[in-house]
Amino acid sequence: MISVIIPIYNTAKFLSTCIKSIINQTYQDLEIILVNDASTDSSIHICNRFKKKDKRIILIDKKQNEGVEKARYDGILTATGDYICFVDSDDWLEKDTLKRMYEKAVETDADYVEVGMQRVLDRHKIIKKKVHSTIKGLITQPQLFDSYYISFFGVNILSINIWGKLYKSSILQNPPQPIGLAMGEDLCFNLEIFPHLQKIYIDDYIGYNYRFGGMTTQYNKNLLPNLKVLYSIKKRKIEEYKYNKASEYIRIELKNVFISDIYQRILFHYGSKEDIINQISQELMDPIWSDIQQIKNSNIIASSIVQAIINKDANIIYAICKSETRKYYPQWLLKRIISNIFDSV
Repeated sequence: MISVIIPIYNTAKFLSTCIKSIINQTYQDLEIILVNDASTDSSIHICNRFKKKDKRIILIDKKQNEGVEKARYDGILTATGDYICFVDSDDWLEKDTLKRMYEKAVETDADYVEVGMQRVLDRHKIIKKKVHSTIKGLITQPQLFDSYYISFFGVNILSINIWGKLYKSSILQNPPQPIGLAMGEDLCFNLEIFPHLQKIYIDDYIGYNYRFGGMTTQYNKNLLPNLKVLYSIKKRKIEEYKYNKASEYIRIELKNVFISDIYQRILFHYGSKEDIINQISQELMDPIWSDIQQIKNSNIIASSIVQAIINKDANIIYAICKSETRKYYPQWLLKRIISNIFDSV
């Protein structure tokens, strides 16, 4: 049996499509765990309507919103299937997806089977891009850890998502504890479980439909603090597993996240120039930024903005970021306008 876990928060306009795609799978030996994370829209009514019609549905109705990380965790603790699959409540599966993954899992005895996905533009289901992994087939130890754990340290090889995969429930008997992340929770999950896997299978079948919106219209306040937490976790994993080859990547990634955060503040006018400069100054007091000095790439370490970070010169950092945002502001604005048009149709 497969346990399908669907975390739900205020996705009423997409939820029926998602649940129907699970109910109508060609593989039918399922338990469908709906975790309503204290939605304030009509999601709970949709859940109850489906629950009345299908005895395979288990509903967890949380009275307090605790985020997708905790919702998935509660679903894992409830699951009784031999395999576990996560599906986000605004996404949906092709009808043969679970059958395909289950058959590959049994055939290969893989700890998880992954399928390809297609990105779909919001409610309009305009397929933008089919995404196949460049890696296909069975990957086993020791190559799995030696060559592919690096994927979760800023090197784009394997998918960091936990949706679109069918996991053996046995590897999730002690699931990673939620730590309160609002973003990057999939990456954190992978950092914890991946070293314990023996083999995985990557299928090029396109079975997962990932619905994405357009350009965000506001500053993402979770970006920098959450990814700083992930940076600290990555450092601990590097030390724990002597995975030193990942160190350079996470330092460069940390630098990029910091710069991206400043770009967002400028683009979305999140505070005046003085406010942003003050925020940069305060942020640079965190000892974490001393790690930037350890970047070994000579071109990166010599760049003006990296030197400004090392010297804690908030004014120079702001000036460089302001100049950079001017270069791509017209393109960003066009994408935002197009996104707003699609969302309003």
